[in-house]
Amino acid sequence: MQKKIQIFIRQYHMIEENDHVAVGVSGGADSVCLLHLLCELRKCMHFRLTAVHVEHGIRGAESLADAAFVRQLCADWNVPLHTFSVDALHQAKTQHQSLEEAARELRYRCFYEACRKCGANRLAVAHHGDDCAETVLFHLSRGTGLRGLCGIVPVRELPEQKLTLIRPLLCVTKAEIEAYLEQIGQEYRTDSTNADVTMSRNRIRSQVLPQLCEVNTAAVPHIVRTAGYLEEICEYLDEAAWDAGSAYITYEREKNKIVKIRLQRQGILAMPTVLQKNLIHRLLGELAGSKKDLTAAHMESVQALFTAQVGKSVCLPYGIRAYADYEQIVLQKEFGQKKQTDQTDRNNRKKQSAKNKAEKKTREHELVIPGECILESGEHITTKILEFDGNFQQIPEKTCTKWFDYDKIKDTVQIRTRRPGDYLQVQAAGGHKKLKDYLINSKIPKEERDQLLLLAEGSHILWVIGQRISEAYKVTQKTKHIFEVCIHGGKEKNE
Repeated sequence: MQKKIQIFIRQYHMIEENDHVAVGVSGGADSVCLLHLLCELRKCMHFRLTAVHVEHGIRGAESLADAAFVRQLCADWNVPLHTFSVDALHQAKTQHQSLEEAARELRYRCFYEACRKCGANRLAVAHHGDDCAETVLFHLSRGTGLRGLCGIVPVRELPEQKLTLIRPLLCVTKAEIEAYLEQIGQEYRTDSTNADVTMSRNRIRSQVLPQLCEVNTAAVPHIVRTAGYLEEICEYLDEAAWDAGSAYITYEREKNKIVKIRLQRQGILAMPTVLQKNLIHRLLGELAGSKKDLTAAHMESVQALFTAQVGKSVCLPYGIRAYADYEQIVLQKEFGQKKQTDQTDRNNRKKQSAKNKAEKKTREHELVIPGECILESGEHITTKILEFDGNFQQIPEKTCTKWFDYDKIKDTVQIRTRRPGDYLQVQAAGGHKKLKDYLINSKIPKEERDQLLLLAEGSHILWVIGQRISEAYKVTQKTKHIFEVCIHGGKEKNE
């Protein structure tokens, strides 16, 4: 088996000469086998080796005995050892995790710390072929996309930790590991919690896999091989999905963290369905920082939004909300968001309402004609009165400069945000439209409507700044005086 493992390591470039490998050792059969094999291979492959043991604080005296066993083993085999003690029960309770999930998170946190301390650039863990098959079956049973059927990969880069995670035992089965240890006469510890069939993976390991192996004794290697094929397919689809969809994606960041991702509806809908799902999975993973709890059902719920009405939304793991906007689907994560009581929600709404009113009040400016003013948001507004000679070609075609018939203005003109009752005249012969309806028809996102600047005379909107003006104030052949308004600091473009 040593030769088989060595070929597998070289095939995937897991360990190179002069690497420093940290190996997780629990004292169980798998990790003891891995440690022994690496001890043997370091003689011919010329790499450094350090062991790491984590005591989870779960099994009392049994757990402490495991730690003592690993210390003696590393002393006998001349392997430096880093040991850690953690409280997985406390982690599970405070973080609302399963005990298995909490133990795994703490274990890897300790692994990374040990690698940092000893300077290791490789982290070896003892997952084997049965573990890969269990993972495939587990993901398949709870619902997964194609990526979940890839099982466990032999090599994974961990950029944040500046490590490469390697799994040298993936090419062998549990039975081969135990036969190897029996052959060399090596003892190991047995974790009593492995017999707890209330844990999903234990139930798959002890009840489901044995049944499959009765159907075909090579069931585990076949599942592992298929998972490898699917990994190759996923790598191809990852690249194809990004090539097809990256032009339709916009990221928004705060303090170097991705907080929002916008996807153009039509561009993504034009992609093949399988590439849509692949791209959504990738983007949700980027936003969440993990893909662990993202299932096929989550991908499909986001995918359905691309043909849903505006305002439709779905809640996803990691505090992510996906919702349908006019031309886009938005994926948004709110960091540190917690559930609040109804009373707290009411108080927050009152505070927000008061804040909105205050902000709205400060954004009302009466214009001096002719003259200028500077808004709190930085825009510089200038107004002029001009004589009109009937030459319509002089009328500026810019989004931030507009001409109006000055003689039609009877009251004070303001720059402000919207109010209830605001309207536009949308036809030369008359015919008003509520500003709210105009903004909806123009597909202005809901969260942007209260921030739009308006040029208004009372409730009549002369100009939705950056967009259309009211038909009632347009320059005609009867116009004698021009009221020019120019917004400096806006985005000028020809219409």
